Amino acid sequence: MTTLAEALAAEREKRRRDAEDAATKREVGRAVLQALAQRLNAEPLPTWFFISKGDEILVAHTKNGAASRQHVGTWVVDQEMRLVLDQEMTEWITAESCARVVDEAVQITAKFIVEAESRNLPARPRELSELPRRM
Repeated sequence: MTTLAEALAAEREKRRRDAEDAATKREVGRAVLQALAQRLNAEPLPTWFFISKGDEILVAHTKNGAASRQHVGTWVVDQEMRLVLDQEMTEWITAESCARVVDEAVQITAKFIVEAESRNLPARPRELSELPRRM
């Protein structure tokens, strides 16, 4: 028979572990996003910008100079620990898959850019004027 004190102790320990797991997942997600941002910014593309903002990477495009920078997509880590851009997503992030996930995200970004350029994707309603410009 379980006592109330034992049940309380078990529940408190479970919540503590869950909180630690969530914090670890956030840290891993940020690290993978940082690695992706470094890869995307390694070779600057004229008119395309990748702006790291902690838990996301904004994908921005300019058409007529820096003043017309438009947000066209965002890389995020979903609840299932996959990188997601628009409707595309990578495999799950694990210790073994990190390099593959970043490679896959680079390929998805390339596809996203080509598709956006081919259909002249309109900007989503999000103001980018407050974001720093890449020098």
